[in-house]
Amino acid sequence: MFLSEDERLSSLRKLAYDLAERRKQILSGALPVDEGRRIQREAVHELDEGNSLLGLDTIIRDDDGVAVNLDALTLPETFRLFKEAPARIISPPVRQNESQSYSMPCCFMVTIRKVEWKVGESAELIVSLYDEQKQTFITENCVLEWKRGSGFLHGEKVLFVDLKRFSDPSKIFLVCHVVRRGVMEWKENGTETKKPAAQIVRRPYGVSLVDVTEMIPQKGPLDDAEREVRLPITVCGDSDSLLATTRKAMAVRAPIADPRLLQSYIVLSAKLLVGSVKQVREEFPHLFVGNPPISRILGYPDVIVPSDVRNDIYITLDRAEFRYSGRNVEVSVSVCDDKGVVLPKTVCGGAGVELTDRHLSVVYYHMGAPVWNETLKVTVGFEQFATSHVRFLFKHRSSNETKDKAEKPFALAFLPLKSDDGTALQDRTYNMAVYRIDAKLFSEKSISPAYLQFNEFEDKIDLTTISNGQTKLAPPPSEGCYTYSAKESFSVSSLVCSTKLTQNVSLLGLLMWRSNEFALESNLKALPSQPGVQVVRYLRDILDVLFEILSDRKDSANVEAHVFEALVFLIDLATRGFPNFRPILDLYIKEDFCALLAYDKIISRLSSLINDVEMTNDSRIFFIKTVKSVEYVFKFIIQSRMLYAQMNQNQGEELFRDSMEHLLISLADFMGRDVRVFQTAQGSVLKYIPTIIPDLMRVLDPVVIASFFEQMIGNVPIGSMFQQQIDCILAVVQSPLFRLAECRQVLLPFFCEYLHDLEDSRRESSGASKVLMEMLVLLSDQTVGPSRFQDLTILIEKLLRKVVRSVIQLANKASEPVEDNFLIIMLSIFRQMTDIHYEQFIATFESDVDLVDFLQEIFISFKGSLFSKSVFPKEWSDMIMLQNTIMLQALTQFSRIIRIRFLEPFQQQLWNNFFQCAVEFCTQESLQLENFSENKQKRIRRRYDDMRLKMCFEVRAMWNSLGSHKRNFVPDLVASLLDMSLIPVEELRMAIIPIFFDMMQCEFRLTKSVHSTEPQQMTAGRRLQDEYWIIQGKFAAFETNMIKSLDVFIEGGRGDSDYAVLFEEIMKERCNNNSQMRELSLRFVDQLVKQMKLLLEYRDVMTSPDVDIESRMCCTVNLLEYYEGISKREMYIRYLYKLRDLHLHLGNFTEVAFTLEHHARLLIWTDDSLPTPLHCSDFPHDQTHRELKEHLFYEMIRYFDMGKSWEYVINRENGVFNELRTLYESDTYEYQKMSELLRSMAGFYDKVISPHETRVPCEYFRVAYYGGGFPVFWRNKAFVYRGKECDNIRDFTERVQNRFPGCVTLKTMDPPSKDILESDKMYLQIWKVEPVHQIDDRFGGKQVSHRIRNFYLCNDVHTFTYYRRLLSHGKDSDFANLWLERTTITTRSSLPGILRWSEVRESITGKVSPIQTAIETLQAKNDDIFRLVEKHLENPLAELDPQIGSILGGVLDPAVNGGISNYEKAFISPAYLDVHKTSEDRKEIDALKDLIANQIPLLQAALEIYDQKVKEPMRPFYNHIHDCYLKQKSHVEVHYGIRPPVFPKLAPKRSVAANRSYSNVEIRKAGSFVSYDNRVESGISSVSDSSATLSSTPRTGVTSKKSHSRVGGSLSASTLSLARSSRDSSSTLTLSLAPATPIELSQTLQYQRQPRRDAEKRHSRPGSGLLQPRRSSFAEEEPGAAAPSPPPLPVKRAPAEHFATPSTTTQNGGLLQNGFLTTPRRRLRTYDGGSGMNEDETPPEKPPLLPAKLPSPTPELPPKASAATTTKVIPATLEFDRASLGSPTTPRNSSRSSRSTSSTPPPPVPEKPAHLLRDGNASPLRDGIASPLLLKGAAPREGAAPRDSGIDDAPT
Repeated sequence: MFLSEDERLSSLRKLAYDLAERRKQILSGALPVDEGRRIQREAVHELDEGNSLLGLDTIIRDDDGVAVNLDALTLPETFRLFKEAPARIISPPVRQNESQSYSMPCCFMVTIRKVEWKVGESAELIVSLYDEQKQTFITENCVLEWKRGSGFLHGEKVLFVDLKRFSDPSKIFLVCHVVRRGVMEWKENGTETKKPAAQIVRRPYGVSLVDVTEMIPQKGPLDDAEREVRLPITVCGDSDSLLATTRKAMAVRAPIADPRLLQSYIVLSAKLLVGSVKQVREEFPHLFVGNPPISRILGYPDVIVPSDVRNDIYITLDRAEFRYSGRNVEVSVSVCDDKGVVLPKTVCGGAGVELTDRHLSVVYYHMGAPVWNETLKVTVGFEQFATSHVRFLFKHRSSNETKDKAEKPFALAFLPLKSDDGTALQDRTYNMAVYRIDAKLFSEKSISPAYLQFNEFEDKIDLTTISNGQTKLAPPPSEGCYTYSAKESFSVSSLVCSTKLTQNVSLLGLLMWRSNEFALESNLKALPSQPGVQVVRYLRDILDVLFEILSDRKDSANVEAHVFEALVFLIDLATRGFPNFRPILDLYIKEDFCALLAYDKIISRLSSLINDVEMTNDSRIFFIKTVKSVEYVFKFIIQSRMLYAQMNQNQGEELFRDSMEHLLISLADFMGRDVRVFQTAQGSVLKYIPTIIPDLMRVLDPVVIASFFEQMIGNVPIGSMFQQQIDCILAVVQSPLFRLAECRQVLLPFFCEYLHDLEDSRRESSGASKVLMEMLVLLSDQTVGPSRFQDLTILIEKLLRKVVRSVIQLANKASEPVEDNFLIIMLSIFRQMTDIHYEQFIATFESDVDLVDFLQEIFISFKGSLFSKSVFPKEWSDMIMLQNTIMLQALTQFSRIIRIRFLEPFQQQLWNNFFQCAVEFCTQESLQLENFSENKQKRIRRRYDDMRLKMCFEVRAMWNSLGSHKRNFVPDLVASLLDMSLIPVEELRMAIIPIFFDMMQCEFRLTKSVHSTEPQQMTAGRRLQDEYWIIQGKFAAFETNMIKSLDVFIEGGRGDSDYAVLFEEIMKERCNNNSQMRELSLRFVDQLVKQMKLLLEYRDVMTSPDVDIESRMCCTVNLLEYYEGISKREMYIRYLYKLRDLHLHLGNFTEVAFTLEHHARLLIWTDDSLPTPLHCSDFPHDQTHRELKEHLFYEMIRYFDMGKSWEYVINRENGVFNELRTLYESDTYEYQKMSELLRSMAGFYDKVISPHETRVPCEYFRVAYYGGGFPVFWRNKAFVYRGKECDNIRDFTERVQNRFPGCVTLKTMDPPSKDILESDKMYLQIWKVEPVHQIDDRFGGKQVSHRIRNFYLCNDVHTFTYYRRLLSHGKDSDFANLWLERTTITTRSSLPGILRWSEVRESITGKVSPIQTAIETLQAKNDDIFRLVEKHLENPLAELDPQIGSILGGVLDPAVNGGISNYEKAFISPAYLDVHKTSEDRKEIDALKDLIANQIPLLQAALEIYDQKVKEPMRPFYNHIHDCYLKQKSHVEVHYGIRPPVFPKLAPKRSVAANRSYSNVEIRKAGSFVSYDNRVESGISSVSDSSATLSSTPRTGVTSKKSHSRVGGSLSASTLSLARSSRDSSSTLTLSLAPATPIELSQTLQYQRQPRRDAEKRHSRPGSGLLQPRRSSFAEEEPGAAAPSPPPLPVKRAPAEHFATPSTTTQNGGLLQNGFLTTPRRRLRTYDGGSGMNEDETPPEKPPLLPAKLPSPTPELPPKASAATTTKVIPATLEFDRASLGSPTTPRNSSRSSRSTSSTPPPPVPEKPAHLLRDGNASPLRDGIASPLLLKGAAPREGAAPRDSGIDDAPT
């Protein structure tokens, strides 16, 4: 999770931390019992949540977190618990009485932890909850009194109760008002003036509040954690009221800046408690220590319990305005009777304080219009309520104590508690009438009640009077000391919270019906129209009234009807409108209901309602409402009858039962009425009637009730109300009625028959499944009586087959919920079935056909719904194991039935389905215990055992019982049993593997029928058929299926090496015991074991993320070869495409094409249907051989094109192009396709010769893997790898090493020791090898374009060579003793192929002599010089190749070893010649001399190029090497003869390019003819027709067995004929050379070698362990092109090839440096059409070792010589540095291919004419070399070749 950044990781981390904390709390032992249990529940919940996040098994727990014993539960109950588990895990744990909704009330406990204030007097802390949106307090005040010196209220608690969910998004604040009690003016020092208590004034101090909305959330889970907060006290200003300060604090949410605030704050804690006061007190008794005050909400709770009798009136002093003496006003509130007498203890400031006679308000200093907003609670007895009123006395308070004592009330107001209509005071704001008091006439001790004769409200006083039609002001009313003051105002608000006092007139009239019986009927009618919230408050009182009316009023049927309607209304209101009052209704029926005779009248009203045939629309509506309330209607009936029977000794019992039975019959008959009219009413009856079952069972016989439901459901019109019927049946099944055996005898057959018919109609499957599940749950209960066995039998006979079919049908519809239910039903039935049940059920089938059909359905349902796919989530481990246990039990029973009933006659399909089902059972994922953790395995084995073994033994028993029928299951059962046998349980494998041998025997012996031919039988017309065993002698079908199945299963992850060993052991033991098929079967077993091993290797490699893709390819090819060897085309093709995908992943497009070719070659060009094994998933619509083969060929063309291997498309014999052309030309005659194909091929030809298509030759490397650390398919084997483009030995070695971390690379080329081969480590041996090509055989010795030849130098090769130095007795510089060892290796397949490597099949080692090494080295140097000149001719305007300077310097002025002088000392010295006198030795010496002589013309051409392009800073270097050239030229010509120029004179650079075309450059050699079409588009001067002929005498040379064998670009003595053509002229040049007499070299050329350039140092790379300098390559430059970009990285040269025929080659050798051999190689001397040639595009070619003997007497220019030998020519691997001429010890960068040439000693060459010699200062080319620079249009000199800078006249 961490590596994949799984988002679950943070959740798991938090859970881990929480669990650690809870564990710490539990282990501390300091938690109370209740708190400890809560912590444990939370910890268990977090464990389950973590398991769910990790995908672990689900554990079913109870509410206390204890794991449930699933064995004690029924399967449906277990299934239900598993379905509820995710929701339980997601939701936090809750107690039984907790609820996540606010349907239950909650309490809010506030605890005062600390109070700090500077109040030097006594004070009150008034706490309440405030709703910011409504801007009102929602709870009554809770007053905490504090007296000075008594402590700061530490630990005081306040409990707010009956809180409920607030539907609006309100913010709830906990508000604390601080009121000090003391003097009028507060002093800073906090001193307290001692004075009488009567003089104490309540003054505001400050406000403190906090937002508690989060503690009392509107929705979501409840947070019962206790939180502690610190509340600053906002001090009231001099003119601020408590209300204004409260709103200010809410607005700013910060304390007011006041100095007194710094040390004024309140610390309190708050906690939410779920439940009513009673529940909280029971659960948390410690919270009620000290009897904390309880503050109730200002309103009614959701539920009013009967014991909650409340009669509170809340009066809120709002505001007042006085004109005289209106400052410092104090209001004294008291409750008085109608005589003005104060009622004692009737008023208080809120909870927490006792009731008093009067309450004094807060006094606001100097405020004439005070705003109090102070709420008081008034409590008056019911008997005093009607005559009581609240009196308000207003008094001025003075800060002067003396004056304050003399103050008397100056005004009065009063508020009656009873309205004029007799109801309680309405909840609203009142503007009170203020009456002024005459202080002189007023006495506080005896207040006159004269004010009661005035109007209490201001709006009732009218001060106008009409006199003579005019409106006049009347004097204010006055009486005694009271006078109305119209200019002063006072307002109060009232709220009545009473369960006895109503504010509704109609309810009051109904409750007091006896005082006005005439209005009773109207009050009853008006009851349903009253607000429900007011009605439910007085539910108990109204019910008492209704039943009182039923009992007392006997003379009015209408009144009874209205009472019944009112009763139905109340039941509906309490059960649906206000469901929280349902418990109140139940409690009322149980405890308070006492109407003994009500049952008779209710039954009568109900019967008349049901029997009303002409039911009107209103009647139907009321009937439906009655049916919805029928449960409580019958509760009242039953309870009334029970009370009556108790009081009257059960009188009238029979009459009551008859009336109840008639009532039920009427209901049953009602269900048969017209469904179009009464459908809604009938549906309501079906839905609600089952609710009366528990009450009916109290008074009626259960069988009668059962018969009633049978009759009622049976009377429902057919085809209607299916859902309602199912719901009714379900309710009956869930009722206690169905638990009675006698009732089940009536109901169960009827219900089963109904469900059977319902299933036939395909309706309400979901409801039917629920009914069946409930039935099975009940029947699994042991307490339902002994009849459960018979009941289960009925259910099985009626519904089992229907259930099985439903499982099959619903599985096909993929309806998961319903399918789950029916699966549970089927499994539950099988779980409860005993052997007797199986026998009885099987006996119910009338025929074997029906039984076979049923068994087939069982197997299909098991296989399709349980085993083939996962029905239950994998986390439901116990549920899945229960399912498998049941399935095992059922399959065991059915196998016994099959063996007994269906062996004879034999039912093959039934047997086969059983085997398939058993295999699916054993191989299902949930039973593969080895994939589980060790603890889980132990738990499953301990509880369920390994069920696979039991099923396996059952399968073996079934197989053994087949007898002669075994042959019917071969080969169809092979794959299934093989799948089972691959389970990694040894005991299971040992039981199943022998069955395979039985299958082999069954096919080996085949049953046939023959006819008797006795004459007497034939004449009688009888033909007897006798079956007998004959030996077929093979088991092809078994073999095919076994091989295919093994491939599928093992590749899919099944099986292991242990299985292969056990399979081989068991099968060979049985094969050896069978003499008839021993040899055949043993061979087949070996073949299968080999296949298993290959497949296991393949699987391990493909599934391991650390294995490289080459290993995957290797394993794939191993399987390919295996399947090809056994002719299994289907698997062969499947792995071909797997190999193709691997190649595509790496971009090996050529290999992809070769891979597809293997498939294409399996097809033929016919329209025959394509067999299944040859199908291709890439072309699913191809149905014939021709279609698929054609598509595959075009795919091959596409991939060859992507891999730039166009030659494989156009040149291969029987290749793609040729086959398609033949198809379109001669077979299908599809010329349109032929046209497109030819255009495509033309494009490929263009790409082959196009200079814009760059193809970099690849290198080849030999890689050997030694040691046991490598996989088997690599271990101790050697391979040749085809490298990537631009690959080098260093990069390749690093790539191979990365494939095998920890491997060791051997540094030597010596064969590995035995210790290395047997070591457990990994050793690599890597070096480069050179390919041996077959170009001569391909082109017949013809000279072709290098762009054509280069491809075949390194492609289509399977032979490679490399060299290493042998130890010599001489010094390293002693060339005469330098012997090399050449190794030729042959691979199993050509490269490229379907892999980029091939295993080494053969290795041959030979020796190379020192002089052969010298010949190869010198010849390679000549080729290098030739290539550089050739490159210049292709693009004369290109920049100077930087290699030319280093090569010329190395040849002409070698820094070490003396240049060619070393070869002369070693091989041309008299001492060497005296020893080597044989003809073969003389041939080699002559070849060496020819090479030395041929080098001079090449150096001449190279120096001319260098002279033309050299930069001025390098001019001194040029002059130096030119002087060296002259010296060496002089020496060589004297000793070895003069050789004519190889190239014509090179023209100087031209500013204007002339377009000249040269073609038909003919090279005649040994009768061969090669034609070129070379176009040089720039730098060509025009030449005139001319010819020059130089005669020469043929030189004798070494004759080769193959005269025409020569490599393009090699130079030897021959005749060169150049035929040039232009628009108007042509010329021919024929050159003949004569041999030169050898002259000893008397002077050694000295030249200090130049150091390597930085670029060469950077590009140096190892070659077979040796760091070799690498030359840069340069891109071509077109004439007129922009400046060239920086040179690219060096490009690898193509490897060389060798001759195909050993007789045409000679043994060759290379040069050794530091133990590693390097061999020179050369470039092809071919030209392209005008674009020139650069080094990167010119793959190298091996130089020839020996000159071939030519039939022509004229030698080729320049001549090459090589030693003659009969050994195969193997080019070397390593390379020499070309900078050193003939220096065998100088490392080279590239190796050269070799070819054999023949040369004859040339005749003496006559001296050049003087006019051909040039002044040394005029040109670097002198000494008789004819090289005049011809201007445009000028004719060449006589005897000289025409000179042009772009001419292509060099022989190749």
